[in-house]
Amino acid sequence: MPMPHNDDIATRTAPAAILFDCDGTLLLTADLHFTGMEGAMQRQGLEMPRDWYMSLTGLDRTRLFERFMADFGVAADLPRLVADSVALTVMLAAQAWENPLVAALARAATGVLPVAVVTNSEGEIARAFLREAALLDLFDAIITVEDAPLPKPAPDLYQIAAARLGAAARDCLVLEDSEQGIQAAEAAGMRWIDVRSAEWPDQCNALMARIEAGMAVSDLN
Repeated sequence: MPMPHNDDIATRTAPAAILFDCDGTLLLTADLHFTGMEGAMQRQGLEMPRDWYMSLTGLDRTRLFERFMADFGVAADLPRLVADSVALTVMLAAQAWENPLVAALARAATGVLPVAVVTNSEGEIARAFLREAALLDLFDAIITVEDAPLPKPAPDLYQIAAARLGAAARDCLVLEDSEQGIQAAEAAGMRWIDVRSAEWPDQCNALMARIEAGMAVSDLN
C-alpha cells in the first residue's frame, strides 16, 4: 500500500478545496457493490471471487467486468451486467454507512471550503448511497463516472471537479483509498492522502484544526 508522498500535508497547509472519493473513503460500501455485481453475474451463470474483486475496487463497473472476462476467459452480456448491477446495488442503499472520520472532515469543511465527491460509481448509486447516509447535501458537486470520458485512474474526473469548484488543481486535496484513485489524483497534479494509512487519523485531526482555525479567522473579518 503506498503511503502519502506528502505526510505533513494536513499540518502544513489547508487546501483550497477537498475532493472526496466515495466508496471506501467517504462511505463503507465495498460489500454493497460486490453484492450487486455478484447478483448481476449470477444472472448470467457466473461467479465473481470476492478476493479478486477487492483487489480492484478502484475500477469503474464497466472496466471491472471487462477485466473479469479477460482474467477468467469467459464471455458475458456486458451492458446487461452493468445495468443489472447498478439496479441491484441501488436497492442496497439503505445499508450504506459513513466512514466516520472522513465524514467528520466533510462536515467540518462544508461551508468553509468547496467540497466535492469524485467517484467511479454511477450517479444513481452515488446519490442514493449519500442520501441514505445523510451526506448528500454537504457537497457542492457530485462528480460521477458519467461526467468524464475516462474514469480513474485517468485524471479526468478530478480535473472536472476542480473546474466545477473553481479551484486550481495544485490547491486541491484528494482523499482516496485505492491505487487507481491515487494515480488519478497524481495525474491531475493534486495533493492526496490515502485514508488507509496509519497516519490518516492524525492527518485528519490536523486538517480539521486548520479548517476550524480558518473559519475562526473568517468570523473575525
